[in-house]
Amino acid sequence: MKTALGFRLALLTWIPTVLSGPPSHAQCGQLQALLPHDAFATIRFSETVASGSNFTGNTSEPSYNSPQSDLPASCRVSFTVSTSLNSSAGAEVWLPTDWTGRYLSVGNGGFAGAVNYPDLIWGLRKGFAVMSTDTGHLSSQSDGSWLSGSEQAIDWGHRALHITTLAAKEIVDAYYTQSIQHSYYAGCSTGGRQGLNAAQRYPNDFDGVLVGSAIPWQTHTSAWQTYVALQQYPSNASTYIPTSMWPIIYSAVLDQCDALDGVTDGIIMDPARCNFQPEVLLCGMPEVSATACLSTAQLENLKRMYRPWLTSSGELVNPGISHSGEASFSFIMNQVQPQFGPIFYGYGVVNDSAWDWEDISVRTVALADSINPGGANAYNPDMRPFQDAGGKLIHYHGYADPLIPTCNAPAWYDKLVGFYSDIGRGGQMPDWYRLFTIPGMGHCSGGVGAWVVDGASQRITPVTDDSAHSMLWSLVAWVEGRNGTAGIAPESVMGTKFVNDTPSSGVAFERPVCRWPNVAQYAGGNTSNSSSWSCPMTGVY
Repeated sequence: MKTALGFRLALLTWIPTVLSGPPSHAQCGQLQALLPHDAFATIRFSETVASGSNFTGNTSEPSYNSPQSDLPASCRVSFTVSTSLNSSAGAEVWLPTDWTGRYLSVGNGGFAGAVNYPDLIWGLRKGFAVMSTDTGHLSSQSDGSWLSGSEQAIDWGHRALHITTLAAKEIVDAYYTQSIQHSYYAGCSTGGRQGLNAAQRYPNDFDGVLVGSAIPWQTHTSAWQTYVALQQYPSNASTYIPTSMWPIIYSAVLDQCDALDGVTDGIIMDPARCNFQPEVLLCGMPEVSATACLSTAQLENLKRMYRPWLTSSGELVNPGISHSGEASFSFIMNQVQPQFGPIFYGYGVVNDSAWDWEDISVRTVALADSINPGGANAYNPDMRPFQDAGGKLIHYHGYADPLIPTCNAPAWYDKLVGFYSDIGRGGQMPDWYRLFTIPGMGHCSGGVGAWVVDGASQRITPVTDDSAHSMLWSLVAWVEGRNGTAGIAPESVMGTKFVNDTPSSGVAFERPVCRWPNVAQYAGGNTSNSSSWSCPMTGVY
């Protein structure tokens, strides 16, 4: 079910309700018999999860196996689906006893082929019937060797999520003996790309889609992750920036740009305003330590990381990385080889595990675009089918992301604006799509800013679990409305920063996360108080 288009307003506080009449435990064990004879799913097992139980996964992705405690009462269902004549995907759907009538699919990270238990249980605690899939293969986030198999690549690209979602919905309907009222998706990183692809390819799968730190242009961002580091490996002794220098570079960036927003607090609210001059770190300059400086070649390497990658004719290949995430740059800049990019290209594009990633070029990117491995690119701006079906999409990205350049999100936004403006529907975009950039947030989570917004893979929920503080509940409120009124499109969501990123230690500060292209502005008073900050209401497009 999808609601009418939303209208503009500021924060809305909205809290979910629970349906009455939970199913019996017997139904959990009899699910295979309850499914229609032509069901998508083949159930491997189903088991009752008692209230207060603990759970630890056993998957191929270690981060998905973190212990989960004090679970809500539910029914855990493991199933498989056929995705082609010779491929299949595994998945689990967990069905809460206290069900709100909502369904949620959650995404994956990197190349992970595993059930994402932390995100699954995050949704379960909120009363959703929740599904996660291995996307048709078993691997860790860093293992993309299976990309050389075309069917597995297609499953990872988009197909497995679609078919397991259809199957999970059949299981939900059979278990509760009533239809799902609203369907949602939430994912970050690869999960963000999965959500965009689902909205573009399967516009009726979800009423609301929440995507974080997404990679719309998979072929280009994977290439950038390789290109940007070509001068950043120990073999390139003259240009290589060692790990020890990143905190020093970050400190220099803060010295020049932190106070631009009127507050010196270690957070660059709008990196686009930061015109960082790295020459202050040049070796031989007065007051620059000889053991903590950059050579001319290293300075050029650093500038290259910030600049967009352009073709010889000036066309964009991929945006550069934003100022403010330098303290975490070693994740992508100081490995034995670049993270993720060479894996995607070696197995998915050139089909050669021994491919020399230093050969990356604009021509390699053009080859990848022509292949589009697995249909992974989610870069089709014609999302009219999703819009016309009443779908709503919230997109967010951390401004200090060290892995996926933040400007990928505005570049995608501008591509949408261009397409919809060209067909005379530009003014309709805010009715179904909204972008939020989060100052001081890293990749999906973490960082010095107010990054807790109740998004996928954050694993920390706000103190107040409502639409004013939650990206997910904000999306639900937009889709469903309240008391018969149309849904309200969010202008901002209140972000939270906990002391030492530990909720039990208390709230350090709250700050509104504003609708793109705006960021919160300081209005005076105690900088830790959310009331000292506000979102501009002008300049959006």
